[in-house]
Amino acid sequence: MALSDFANNTMWLGSEFLKIFYSPVGVAGGFIDAFRGWKFSRSKARLWFHLPSLVLLVTVYLIYGFSVFSRKDSRIQLFSVESEGRCPTKIIEAISDQLLEEDFCKAIGATGTEKNDYKTIPIRNLTKRYIELLSKRILSIQPSNQVANYRLGMIYSIAGQPKAALLIMSELANGKYGDCPQANAWFVKELLKQRVAGNDVPAQSVLFNLEKASKWKDVDSRLISYYARTLVVMGETLKAVSIAKQAAAIKPELNLEFARLYLRIGYQEELKTAANLAEDVFMRRLHSPLMKESDLLAVAEARKMSNRLEQAAEILTAGLLNEGVGSTIKRELSEIQRLIYLKSVSQTEEGAYQASLFLLEQVADTDPSNPNISSEIAKLLPLKVKPTKKLMDVLKKQIETGITNVTTHKVLAEEFYALGNNKEAIKHWEQVLNKDPTNIGAMRDLALCLAKLSEKNTERSLELLNKAISLTPGNAEVLDSLGEVLMIAQCPKEAINKFELAIRSDNSRIETQKKLLKAYQAVGMNDMIKELTTVIEKKEREREKVDEEVKQPKKTGLR
Repeated sequence: MALSDFANNTMWLGSEFLKIFYSPVGVAGGFIDAFRGWKFSRSKARLWFHLPSLVLLVTVYLIYGFSVFSRKDSRIQLFSVESEGRCPTKIIEAISDQLLEEDFCKAIGATGTEKNDYKTIPIRNLTKRYIELLSKRILSIQPSNQVANYRLGMIYSIAGQPKAALLIMSELANGKYGDCPQANAWFVKELLKQRVAGNDVPAQSVLFNLEKASKWKDVDSRLISYYARTLVVMGETLKAVSIAKQAAAIKPELNLEFARLYLRIGYQEELKTAANLAEDVFMRRLHSPLMKESDLLAVAEARKMSNRLEQAAEILTAGLLNEGVGSTIKRELSEIQRLIYLKSVSQTEEGAYQASLFLLEQVADTDPSNPNISSEIAKLLPLKVKPTKKLMDVLKKQIETGITNVTTHKVLAEEFYALGNNKEAIKHWEQVLNKDPTNIGAMRDLALCLAKLSEKNTERSLELLNKAISLTPGNAEVLDSLGEVLMIAQCPKEAINKFELAIRSDNSRIETQKKLLKAYQAVGMNDMIKELTTVIEKKEREREKVDEEVKQPKKTGLR
């Protein structure tokens, strides 16, 4: 072959090589033409120039063909890494939990936990939109991607799109893309939030999601505790204890939560073991640079639950020496000191009560704003134990500043009423209702006290009692009081109706029947008077007989 032919063939080969990138079909066609030329002319030159191009073409497109699926995985991984880098899932979870925290705590009767570091990091709207876009790109390639669905649902939940979030999270929680316990944890909190809002939430749905959520290693410990408590209420105590032990084995700090559960159901051995294990866990944290105030409180609570009050007080007292200690430590210490004080309250052989008032003063010194101090001081009055001047000053100051609790005012109201000081009693019952507007006992007592003080108060008394009836229909005590106030208001016919309703609710109420007898007498219902008198006399004889049997010692002996 001449040199010029070689040059021409080389240039031709170069153009064929370029066709690999812009005309792969032309490369294949050229090889077929060369093959035909070789077949009929037996000229191998063109064939050998075409063959490398074809081999290279096949190699390139085979690699490309086999990489189609791997490129999908690479893109998913790229988007996932970018999305997680922009904002970790733990931060999104923490912020979503923060939004659900208040309603969740109301639903399970808990207090908020110490703020997680993640919760202090806000997510900018631009970041939320970018994470949403990345998640959607992943789902456009792989719709069943669990992580992308979960992150998208969480982003919707914190971006104010609850319906979109609920749709995705409910699918995840129901196992559409496989088990996703973290979605169950979110979903059960959302269900409890709906329950707080007054919506009808099926108990089975809550239990199903609680069971699934309990398998997540990072689940909120309060959810596991709530699950165990729910099982106890349903009578499945053994299952609750089993779940508690399994969860605590994986996450040792959960022993504190389950010690509370064992205390509630009276499992003393399990309580002691869980409290000791919890103490060990949190004690180790106290000796590390990562120590938190909550760790100190946890150790104190573990000791308190195992009835080591002095040791619990000791560690909190030591904690007060640290700089920056919050009011929570002081409050908990004062509460433990109060429990130590309660152990000093006793009754002598003569029937008189005594208490170490010095210990109660110590409670007040630790945290003067603790409302339980005033309730303990108030409880001394019916016991005929005279408080010290210091304690009386604390009581007066707490009443003036309004930091007292319902118990304080209830005890003081009853004490003043017993002493015949109705005006002061009324003041304190009013305070009970200010602090607890649905307190039925306070409504009833206040209504009776007002009516007995003056007939001018009858209207307010009836208003209070009718409100109490609306809250607890058929309450025999309230119906009895309503009848009594109507008698004071000179309305015996209306009173008869209320007394009869009270007796219908509780037929053993002899005192109500005596009041009804007076109402019959007021309207001259002689036949009813005679019949009711017979009933009352019969019941009183039965009561006297029972009382006599109780007084007589039981005869015992050996055969």
